[in-house]
Order: sequence, then C-alpha cells, then structure tokens
Amino acid sequence: MNHLAHVVLAGPDPDDRLGAFLGDHVKGIEAVEALPPGLARGVRLHRKIDSWSDHHPAVVDLRASSGPEWRRYSGVILDVLFDAMLVRHWETWQDVALDDFARGIDRLLAERRNEIPTRLVRFADWAARANLWTRYDDREMLEQIFTGLSRRHGRPSPLKDGTMLLDRMEPEIERTFEALFPWLRRRAAAFRQDPR
Repeated sequence: MNHLAHVVLAGPDPDDRLGAFLGDHVKGIEAVEALPPGLARGVRLHRKIDSWSDHHPAVVDLRASSGPEWRRYSGVILDVLFDAMLVRHWETWQDVALDDFARGIDRLLAERRNEIPTRLVRFADWAARANLWTRYDDREMLEQIFTGLSRRHGRPSPLKDGTMLLDRMEPEIERTFEALFPWLRRRAAAFRQDPR
C-alpha cells in the first residue's frame, strides 16, 4: 500500500493518519518510541500494514507472476498501483467523497508540518499542488510518480516503467487489490482497537 491507502487504513484519528505518513521516515524502534503516543501508534500500524500486505498470499502470487525483470521492484510498483485501485473504487471503500478526503489530507499535512521531516514537507507541498490524492488512477500522474521513484532510487531499474506492469497485469492487480484491501481494513481496525 502507498500513501493514500495507509491514510485510509489509519482511520479517522489525525495522529494515526500523520503517523501513517511518518512510517517511511522514522527509522528504528527507539525513534518510534520517542514519538508522541498517537504518532507512534500510526507508525506501528503503517509498518504492520506493509508486512501484512507483503505477506498476503495474493500479493505473493502476484509478485511471483510479474516476471523476473520486475520481481525485485514489483512490491514498490504494486504499492502505487494499489493506491490507483483504491481511487478507482473509492466509493466502495469510503463514505467521504475523494475530493473532501484529499483536502483533509492536505490540511492535516499543512497544519502539522512542524511535526514532520523536511523531505515529507516537500512531498506534502508537491502532493497538494499536483492534486495527487485524487489523481492516483491518472496515467500521467502514475508516470510522474514512477519517474520520481526511479530518480530517487538512483540505479537503473524498471521503476520508471511501472505503468507497463499495469498494462500487462491490470486485471490481476485489480483482483489482488479487491482481495487484499478488505482484509487489511479488518486487521487495521483490530489494531486500532488494541495496538499491542
């Protein structure tokens, strides 16, 4: 799962949502434990979601069937494409309109920018300008995301061609998302009730 799915799965609490963003930026157990309790809970949930998703049988099968040229990078690419599937089927999973949800994310990140790393502030500013949250299923946006991932990766990789994996395996990706997301919602809800 990528940013949008993490925020949806974090539930309505602003600390959990901000922690969902921090999940890729806070490294080590000590750093998580140093955070305020709500943010730490959100980071821990982010990490659990990543682990649950990576080990779900449908995701394991999908990555294996992606082919040897994609296998090493398929997890990163699929995270982005799962967000595309979430946007595509938004009304199935959320009662709040996507535009309203997107404005809420942008507002949260702007209001609490002093609590997040500089790199995440830059990303949040770009996401707001680009209308990222509503455009995850837009081909041009996906290509921009994959180009940025490839540039940050710094080594030759198929990341910049992530939309080619979508073209080749779209029905399988969509079916995997439809199996995975409700399962993740149940697990995330259970974790939010009892985060131990």
